[in-house]
Amino acid sequence: MYAAPTDGRTDRWAGALRGAPALLRARIEANIAAHGLAYPWWVPLISTLGQLTCVVIALVLRDAVWPVDLLVLTGVLVLWPSVFQLVIGRLVPWWLEAASVVAATAWLLSDPVAGASTSTLTVDTAPALLALLTAETVAREGVRLGLVAGLLSLAAITVAAEAGKLSGGPVHMVDVLLGFVIGGMLRAQMRALTAERAARAGERERATLAERERIAREIHDLVAHSLSVTLLHITGARHALRDADEHEGAGFDVAEVDAALADAEKVGRQAMADIRQTVSTLTDGPSATQALPGAADICGLVAQMQLAGMPVEYAEDGDPGMLAHGTGLGLYRIAQESLANVAKHAPQATARVRFSVSPRRARLSVRNLLPSRAGHADVPIDAGGSGLAGMRARAEQLGATLVAGPEGEDWVVDVRLPLHQRDGELWCGRKLPRLLR
Repeated sequence: MYAAPTDGRTDRWAGALRGAPALLRARIEANIAAHGLAYPWWVPLISTLGQLTCVVIALVLRDAVWPVDLLVLTGVLVLWPSVFQLVIGRLVPWWLEAASVVAATAWLLSDPVAGASTSTLTVDTAPALLALLTAETVAREGVRLGLVAGLLSLAAITVAAEAGKLSGGPVHMVDVLLGFVIGGMLRAQMRALTAERAARAGERERATLAERERIAREIHDLVAHSLSVTLLHITGARHALRDADEHEGAGFDVAEVDAALADAEKVGRQAMADIRQTVSTLTDGPSATQALPGAADICGLVAQMQLAGMPVEYAEDGDPGMLAHGTGLGLYRIAQESLANVAKHAPQATARVRFSVSPRRARLSVRNLLPSRAGHADVPIDAGGSGLAGMRARAEQLGATLVAGPEGEDWVVDVRLPLHQRDGELWCGRKLPRLLR
């Protein structure tokens, strides 16, 4: 058995026929979107098929299918707007489509179905074209123009019924009213869908802006902290060089200067690595946030500032590990920004950091002498910067209250975060021991 050879042109035609439905759907969707409508692709297709069905049945009832001249003429009058839109990609004006459909209906009703002149109800699908016209006009153009099309359709039905060309006029009028209602429902559904899409687009835009702000805060905190520590190291090296110059090299310790500059270089390189890591973890999603510091790393932050030469006193109560990682990250960034501000505005002042965690709340406070009291110019903390605003944003995101400002001779940053219990569960998601419930 040998298979018959296939023609390449036959294969191409078969492939084109298989792809025709997808091509038709894409074309309809493109036309709908180009005219600001939000209907599914099958809505205009069903309308067109419904019109074609009504025309064919109406001609069958009139025994006018053969010869095909009446079928072609009536089909052209009814379907040319849909074909024009599909091929050219432009909507036919509603009034022109209405005139065409009414003319086709009048053409059909001029040759009434047998029994139309009697009082008995006869089946005739020609008036259904007017109901479809009304529904399509309301759905596409709105209620006002749809009302005009509906009144025109009702007038055509009334004239045909009075002339004895159509029986059951009230029934066909109800069909037109039903078409008006269906078109209005489609219009309302489209407007609701459009509003929902606009709301989703707004949510995505707001989420994008919030993500950008979050990344900007992370980068700001990293850069501010790293620069503050680097400046402390460089300041120490500069003081050592100046003291050596004043004492003509007596007691000059090259190793001390070299260590300070090496630490500054190390902090700078670490800052670059942290920035890359922060950007990657923030854009990769929540699964990567564990690479970022948490509440347990605040003591390491204090040690880093102390190593840079900044006097810092640290006290810790409770277990920072009981806080959720996102909560700990926010508190860490607030402590980091507070210490960076102290290093910037009052580097010789002693910063006192206290961090406490209990089953009901967490509290972080950073306190230092005001710059004027510490022997520096009277410059307000965070003057002209965005650090304080960033700390407030972080506190608000955590559900905490942040108070920052002068208190006596000190500048104080105080963050208080309530940890609400829900059936033995902390606000941060951790379970309390049974003895504490």
